[in-house]
Amino acid sequence: IIVTAHGDSEDRVLGLESGADDYIVKPFNFRELLARVNSVLRRTQAMDPRANQNSKIDSLLLGEWVYEYATESLTKSDGTQAELSTGELDLLIALIANANKPTSRDELMQVTNYREWGPLDRSIDVKIARLRRKLENDPANPKLIKSVRGIGYVLITRPPSTR
Repeated sequence: IIVTAHGDSEDRVLGLESGADDYIVKPFNFRELLARVNSVLRRTQAMDPRANQNSKIDSLLLGEWVYEYATESLTKSDGTQAELSTGELDLLIALIANANKPTSRDELMQVTNYREWGPLDRSIDVKIARLRRKLENDPANPKLIKSVRGIGYVLITRPPSTR
């Protein structure tokens, strides 16, 4: 949120185009600023897959892996734990939040790198390839994380287990 004394419409447009979620001109009412802060927080928490997790769901079956929501861990039935980097875990959580629905590279980039995806940016593709190598039996023929031409990726899951 930009708080400034510059109230021209050009300044407002420039501020919002620069990436600000909101723009407020001095002098301002404190309650209005608080309401705007709460509005931005609601929007950003709605985008966070961790904040939207259903408390009745304990785990999710991902092929031969089981994802535990409470510990954010991935374990095979033989007890093997997946060693995921922070970026890979964030990407997996974003895919889980949109399980069985195609998710665009731009959405994945915003959740994992907090920036927009560009047409020449391959960082999401690299992270997907790393996840596939760690989670898929045959990464060249993925069954869990599939590419969706022209959109991005989709995580194929089975129904979650409940308490």
